[in-house]
Amino acid sequence: MTKTLYHGEEIVLALGFFDGVHRGHQALLKKTKEIGNQLGLKTGVMTFNEHPLELIFPNYTPWLITSNTEKESIMREFGLDYVFLNPFTERLMKLTPEKFITEYLLKKYKVKTLVVGYNYNFGYKGSGTTEILTELGKKYGFAVEILPQFIIDEHSVSSTLIRELISCGQVEEVKDFLGRDYALTGRVVQGKRLGRQYGIPTANIKLDKKIVLPNTGVYYTHVYYNGRCYNGLTNLGCNPTFEKHPFSIETYIYDFDENIYDEEITIVFKNKIRNEIKFDTIDDLVVRIKSDIEDIQKNYIK
Repeated sequence: MTKTLYHGEEIVLALGFFDGVHRGHQALLKKTKEIGNQLGLKTGVMTFNEHPLELIFPNYTPWLITSNTEKESIMREFGLDYVFLNPFTERLMKLTPEKFITEYLLKKYKVKTLVVGYNYNFGYKGSGTTEILTELGKKYGFAVEILPQFIIDEHSVSSTLIRELISCGQVEEVKDFLGRDYALTGRVVQGKRLGRQYGIPTANIKLDKKIVLPNTGVYYTHVYYNGRCYNGLTNLGCNPTFEKHPFSIETYIYDFDENIYDEEITIVFKNKIRNEIKFDTIDDLVVRIKSDIEDIQKNYIK
């Protein structure tokens, strides 16, 4: 991640966790930039490296939509001057809402305006509300801009909703709320090489973080490697045709024949093709995979 050096300028600052940087988050970032332009001030976003629940209730920490690297990269596309990803510490967790503002935020940043979502919470046990934040702004001399719910098709856009859609395999619907296709980035690792034995070589990826995954099955995907985009068929699951096969994310890449072990690729999910199936024989599995490859070639690849 890029190290952000802040030089103490007056700033318009967006606050939140921003998992996924979905369309509601994007509206907030755009508003931050707009206010900064109006006031002639620097703009930034302050978030955390870790989801606060990792420290507060580890067992309830959600699997995330984006890694920190992806989150920072997407946020930087909105033209903000600063992206701050700070550690969430035990000391920070115990600060009252007022002390979070006075002993943490205002000591670190020369805040002129804070921009937050309608449901923003801060301070010990999330006891700080937008109403409290507004009062603290009046007390300590900064403005507060609160954005309303971002509604699409009568749904309030949230990271929770998007996680649910992804985990149900509804990758086509995710784009409406996320503002882009859902994607995974990982390093290619060596698998059992079963696909190669049957003329269907696949790239297996390993993820570094707890990232929310689409449910098991076969998906039409785009694969980005070394600046190029390829069509792909991605299978997520434990391949029940084989006994005790570990969970894997395997992608057959069309018109591709390179050794990419230890290389990083990004898999962009476009459509779900089918659920995972247990076949009676390996031959039946191979026939079905080759049929899936042909179906995608015919119906999706132009």
